[in-house]
Amino acid sequence: MPPHPQPPLFYTLFFTYLDPLICVWGAYMDFFDPALVLSSHIPNAIPDIGHAMILKQRGGGMLCFGLTSALLLRYTHDPTIWQIMQSAFLLVDITYFWAAWGALEAQSRLQLQSWRAEDWGSLGITGVATLVRVAYMLGVGVTRGKGGRKDGKGKRT
Repeated sequence: MPPHPQPPLFYTLFFTYLDPLICVWGAYMDFFDPALVLSSHIPNAIPDIGHAMILKQRGGGMLCFGLTSALLLRYTHDPTIWQIMQSAFLLVDITYFWAAWGALEAQSRLQLQSWRAEDWGSLGITGVATLVRVAYMLGVGVTRGKGGRKDGKGKRT
């Protein structure tokens, strides 16, 4: 069976370079600047031991996502693996939006005019990544190979 064609350059660069860099940057902030992370959606937050524990755990998750993107997606061009990975990361993006919405709602700051630069930045970075993931998963700009899935006997269906 011939190898899978490489995904389009834009998706390759985004998912194997930019996304991992964003994850490493986020993990760094979770580990070493929790006040900045908390200020993303909670003005004047004072980190405590609970925040530190949760942010260190989140930082570890960010490193896992970044490493998986940087290495696994370079190892294979199998579109099924790429789809699975982006589906999993999309779940992380969705839970972030859910958490941010809850934080902003609790502060009565859901109106766009009440958002600060920190809110726009955090939501914007995740929003762009989410849109790129969804576009890839929908096949925008992706040429699909001939045939479909293999059946249990190795034949294309």
